[in-house]
Amino acid sequence: MPFDLPAYLQRIGLEACTTDEAGLKKLQAAQIAAIPFENVLPFLGQVPVLDPDSLWRKLVMQRCGGYCFELNALLSDALAALGFSARKVLARVRMGAAEGGARTHLAFVVTMDGGEWLVDAGFGGQAPAHPVRISAGEQQIRDQVYRIRFEEGSGEHVLERKTDEGWFPLYGFDRVEVRPADIEASNFLCAASPEQAFAGSMKFYRLTENGFLSFLDGRARLVGNDERREWQIRDADELTRFMRQDLGLGYGDDTIRAIATRLESLLKTAGAG
Repeated sequence: MPFDLPAYLQRIGLEACTTDEAGLKKLQAAQIAAIPFENVLPFLGQVPVLDPDSLWRKLVMQRCGGYCFELNALLSDALAALGFSARKVLARVRMGAAEGGARTHLAFVVTMDGGEWLVDAGFGGQAPAHPVRISAGEQQIRDQVYRIRFEEGSGEHVLERKTDEGWFPLYGFDRVEVRPADIEASNFLCAASPEQAFAGSMKFYRLTENGFLSFLDGRARLVGNDERREWQIRDADELTRFMRQDLGLGYGDDTIRAIATRLESLLKTAGAG
């Protein structure tokens, strides 16, 4: 079906979006805030389906979230519908390491007004809320500082976040052409491989007006302004409230119970170990 831009903008809480730098920033932040990063399907042993109709039903109509191949596929359609010039890139996640592994993350390079921006609504925690201009030095985004540097050895541009210990590399990407078969293979690897984090660990992340909400294997965290709060989610009822009220996710009772049951099993196994 044709991409329904008004319905998408309504889903992410925007009345309109301009095709300039300001509009691009609003678009990325609005999607991250409205459609949470989550890996429910891989955590429950399923490989996400990436065809446009399935993604539209899941992310827009059913008000669920997803991970990078889902979230950024939807964003890709929105960028095209708005008239942005966007090129897909596959990235190697580093998360502090000197180099990444397989290309398991999807993002975009948007070209506009003679410059390039890294655009990404699907990385989850530690990722920038707004696009990062490529090769423009340090950039303040909300309360964090980012940069993108070119690395001669790997031939990659590396997205980094500034920390008290120095620059922390998040992921590196090159300009190799991305084909549908590449995304299909990367999606299957992320969802099904025990070497990846998505099948064995439950994650949620949603941007808020002043911070973020996150969740990792039963531990929830809220950060915003001067507020810092962490709490344990202990059962299916608490998980239901968190997923529906705090994250705005539309998953049914059976799915939430399945998540809670698997989390309980993982925590028992960890405790026994």
